[in-house]
Amino acid sequence: MFNWKKDIAEQSIDTLLLLDERQLLYFPKHAKRRELALILKTRPYILWYIKNKAPEICNWIDSLLDEYKHEPIPSDMESIEKSLICSMEDWVIYVTTPDDYHNQPFMDWDESELTRLTNYSGKTVVDIGSGTGKQAFAVAPLAKYVYCVEPVSNLRKYLRNRAKIEGAPNIYVVDGLLEEIPFNDEFADVTMCGHVFGDMFEAELSELERITKKNGLIILCPGNIDKDNECHDFLTKNEFKWSRFLEPGDSIGSGYKRKYWKKKL
Repeated sequence: MFNWKKDIAEQSIDTLLLLDERQLLYFPKHAKRRELALILKTRPYILWYIKNKAPEICNWIDSLLDEYKHEPIPSDMESIEKSLICSMEDWVIYVTTPDDYHNQPFMDWDESELTRLTNYSGKTVVDIGSGTGKQAFAVAPLAKYVYCVEPVSNLRKYLRNRAKIEGAPNIYVVDGLLEEIPFNDEFADVTMCGHVFGDMFEAELSELERITKKNGLIILCPGNIDKDNECHDFLTKNEFKWSRFLEPGDSIGSGYKRKYWKKKL
């Protein structure tokens, strides 16, 4: 388990009202169905929020509620709410105390795994899915400009505050997604992301290549767990080089990971 400073189980179910659209769109694949359905039946204001914040999943929500419409409301709704909140603990941290995520042991991987891949001097770098800024802040002292693309609003606020505190005036923070990067064609000398590649292989790679200049570099660090899986096969088929490195710590997320890089020809 993660070693969070806060007790996730004690977090109010109203924390769902802090989730951004991108997080809500993951519900059909990742949310606990029964727990969510019961909560939406007993907390209509949360149902209203989700439907209005992420209208793309309205039909899925209606289907979910129909599936559990005959189930009586149990007496232990508090434990059901805790179960749902604990199942999305990293999302809770993102929208409440992102510094807690930033200070986890697995974030302390050797930044030279990233910085030695290329010469960043005078370069424009785009980091997609920046999170709390591990990669962006590692290259900021070396690069000319670093653009952090992050869809979670609280993380964008965190990144901007961190840039001010740490004196990184060349870091700029924008909203955006890996499959819809908000920059012109051939905008970046270096395009990178970590822990976010793999939901839509073709669309994501197409965007990474689109905004990267000719002879620029695309980096996924880390791009995969240390395993020959579908992601690895796709990247190596598309001529990415790779190596492995250690993410330290004894919690979920630690262990050996793989990084990938490719020069755009």
